[in-house]
Amino acid sequence: MAACVTEWDHRAPSVGLFLLGLSAALCILLPSSSYLASIQREAEWAGEVLAPALFAFEFLWLSEDHNTAHVLLCGSCLLLGLSDWLSADALTLMTRCLGLSSLSCCLTVCLFAGNALGAFGGVALSLPLLVAQRVGTNTFAPLISPAATEGLTKSLLKGSMSVGCWASTQALSRFLLDVTD
Repeated sequence: MAACVTEWDHRAPSVGLFLLGLSAALCILLPSSSYLASIQREAEWAGEVLAPALFAFEFLWLSEDHNTAHVLLCGSCLLLGLSDWLSADALTLMTRCLGLSSLSCCLTVCLFAGNALGAFGGVALSLPLLVAQRVGTNTFAPLISPAATEGLTKSLLKGSMSVGCWASTQALSRFLLDVTD
């Protein structure tokens, strides 16, 4: 039974990439109603929240830190589940806390393992959570000026997510090889 558990491979990063791809596909469509626009925003946010957490989960799992991996996964799922009951400012704070938690877990594992590509991928994946401001927040000052061009900022953050996905996937492959050797 123990051999089955150690041989089991998580697919958490695949789910994160799927959510990012799904939200990107939804963003291509032009919403014809406010309801569809709301679904697009929520899917985009869910992908941005879960992708870094799921990649960090995989790094933690492969490094045999199962408890921290479970706490991170449960926290990200709780944030998604409770997002409708949180105020806009509380949601922004919790989103940034989850982004920092995912980033710190990923950086800790990658830097101790000497996996610079994984550290770079973790930063690139977490950047949109830490920089972008959700609509309706007033208390927390955005890290980027509201006067900045919104389209350019969104494009740069999406590019960061793309680079982060690629780098994290490559880093996980290398890390898996290092762990199994």
